[in-house]
Amino acid sequence: MYTTSSFKLVQLAVAAALLFMLASCGVAKRNYREMIYFQNAKQVNTPVRLQLKPTVIQKYDQLMIQVYAQSINQEQALLFNMTSGIGQNQNGVVNVQQGNTLAGYIVDYEGNIDFPIIGKVKAMGYTKSEFIDTLKNHLKAYIKDPIVVVRYLNYNITVLGEVNSPGLKSFPNEKATVLDAISAAGDIKDAGLRKSILLIRTMPDGTIQQHEIDLTNIECYNSPYFQLQPNDVLYVPSNKIRLRNANQDPTIYRDLPLALSFLSYLLLLNNVFRFIN
Repeated sequence: MYTTSSFKLVQLAVAAALLFMLASCGVAKRNYREMIYFQNAKQVNTPVRLQLKPTVIQKYDQLMIQVYAQSINQEQALLFNMTSGIGQNQNGVVNVQQGNTLAGYIVDYEGNIDFPIIGKVKAMGYTKSEFIDTLKNHLKAYIKDPIVVVRYLNYNITVLGEVNSPGLKSFPNEKATVLDAISAAGDIKDAGLRKSILLIRTMPDGTIQQHEIDLTNIECYNSPYFQLQPNDVLYVPSNKIRLRNANQDPTIYRDLPLALSFLSYLLLLNNVFRFIN
């Protein structure tokens, strides 16, 4: 009933299935190196240094501004410390949090904020220290030696792609690097491509810039884009294995054990019949 040729055919089918499984495991094993950060750390002898730059205010940024006077009497300064309830008023003032009287100013489309008494003040394009100096110059007409505190209310980074916890990440300390954002997102998944992290940044003039960051190279610290800016977007792409698996029918791996069992049964049955004959 079962010939020698049919026996060999069954053997070849079983061998092919086993080779397919081994090949799949081999690809995953070879990909392990892609999961290691800073692979050349021991080979790089030159020191790496963060290129820290002050953050530049952009339109639609939310700024908390507090004004104080050098004197004990703070009544004059209170005129410039806007308070609000929940929501936003006609001056573009938004409440920081429920039950808090501190308020934030939204930089409008033209790059200005509407400040009490003074009126419109340009903010876009300035660093925080430059903007503080600008406000102080305006306030000197009303307060002697004013003290101005400015903080970001929207120092947020969006992390997308192959991370464990994608989404909007806030940094109240107003400092964030690529590693800070990746850490806040729960690290990169095994399927993530650490070699080509994509940074998307909106510039003050509205243009979009894209930059790649290689986290397998310790010299990424030297990149001017390693330090993030508010509203940056980080995207972690999938590696080749993830992309390949996404294009394959998942039932292949699900049904493979069943197919192997069936082929093994045929091989056993063939041996039985050969023994009988």
